[in-house]
Parts: sequence; C-alpha cells; structure tokens
Amino acid sequence: MAKIGNEIIRLKEIDSTNRFFMDWLNREKPEEGTMVITDYQTAGRGTDGAVWESESSLNLTFSFVLYPTFLAIESQFYLNKIVSLALAEIVAEVLQGRDNMRIKWPNDIYIGDQKVAGTLIQNGIKGSLFEFAVIGIGLNVNQESFIGEAANPVSLQTVAGHKFDLEDILKLTISKIEKWYELLKQGTKMAIDEDYLKLLYRMRQLSGFTFKGNHIQDKITGVNRYGQLILEIPGEKIIECDLKEIKFEPLPPSPPPIGGGVRGGG
Repeated sequence: MAKIGNEIIRLKEIDSTNRFFMDWLNREKPEEGTMVITDYQTAGRGTDGAVWESESSLNLTFSFVLYPTFLAIESQFYLNKIVSLALAEIVAEVLQGRDNMRIKWPNDIYIGDQKVAGTLIQNGIKGSLFEFAVIGIGLNVNQESFIGEAANPVSLQTVAGHKFDLEDILKLTISKIEKWYELLKQGTKMAIDEDYLKLLYRMRQLSGFTFKGNHIQDKITGVNRYGQLILEIPGEKIIECDLKEIKFEPLPPSPPPIGGGVRGGG
C-alpha cells in the first residue's frame, strides 16, 4: 500500500501546501505518502490557476507526494482520474441518497452545478521517467458562505445541513485515495476509464463552451489518452483540447414547470 498519510505534517498557516512540497523535493525525497495539511492557505490555487477560497479550520486543504514510477509519462492523467474518483466517492458516501456528483474535467468535483472539491497535480518528469507527483486537494467541508472570485462553490455542510468532523473526512479521504491508487498500480486502467467517463460532467450533453476565444456549441464525448477533452461539434468535427484552450460556459436556467406552478423547496 502507498500508506498515504504515514506521516502528516500539520501547519497552522502556509501559502501553499503544494509549494511546500515542491521546495522540499528540491532538497530531499520525503517518504511516499507524506502529507502536509494546513488550517489555512494564503495562496491556494486550483488547476486552472484560480484562487482557492477556504476559511481557516473549516475545510480540508492538504497535499501529499507519490512516486508513481510504474506509470509511463503519457499515462500521467490517470492520477487525475483516480483522485477525482476517490473524491467523488467520498462525497457520494457522506451525502447518501444523492446521485448528482460529477467530475468536471479534468478533476473538479461538482454537486449538481456547484464545485465542492478541486485538485492540483504537479508532476516531476526527468527525461523519459516519472519521478514524483505532488497532489494538492481542497475539499469544502464546513464553510457556509463564499465571497471570493469562484462563481459556484458549495460545501458538504451547505448541502447536508449539518457540520462534519474534519478528521473523519480526512481519514475517509486517505482511505479512498489509497484504494484507487492501488487499483491503478494493479493495472485496472480500463475500469478506471469507464468509471471516470460515467461521472464526467456534461458528458454527451449539448453545451456552450469557449474554445480558443470562440463560442461553440458541442458535446463532450470523452478524454483521450493524454488527458485532453474530446468535443464533438454536431455535424462538423471532433476537437481535442487542453485546459488552457477551453472554458465551460454556464448552463442556461431550467425552464419553469408547465402551467407556471411554483414548487416548494426542501
């Protein structure tokens, strides 16, 4: 087993847990699975470079290091897949009865159309060899309001209506990531691919995107072996795009029920 969390370094405040690891790896090689967790990040970032807003001591913000030398360089996107699947599984487990957990490519976790978790993976490659992966995770647990630049955040508490124990969620997170990492080491890539696509946000749903600055209407039809998003423009062509080339546009509001009635919420 990877023994993620075999050593946990707890910090009250830091700029970025990923940056902490990257600096550490420049000096020495910590044991695989070593984790750094902080109550508050002053400069937390997501995959797309956006600021990750997190109130002190209310959420989980941590990073850990892996040495997935068994992976070919062209297969590094599998780390995004397994971490996303682990987080989606956690959210589904603690919010039992809900079936609207999705993975927004490449590795954000959504409840409906709101983001509850994000991942930043920084890989170390030397020549043709995979050296290390620093995996940073932000999971909104008990924060009730968000005032930052993110347009659609949500937390487990705001959905469930009650607080969660951060240590319980951390233990669950570690166990789920270990499970999926072991599956990857065992070579179950086909099953991982299938599970990832089953949960992919807006999969085969005609949606609006901005691609290289231009508005397009298309469907997500998959992810290629290099982690690029595959889009199909109906009747036109298939495009494969990187994160910096594509932007998801908000979905239009749902139409009111036929007859104009208003349904109560719960």
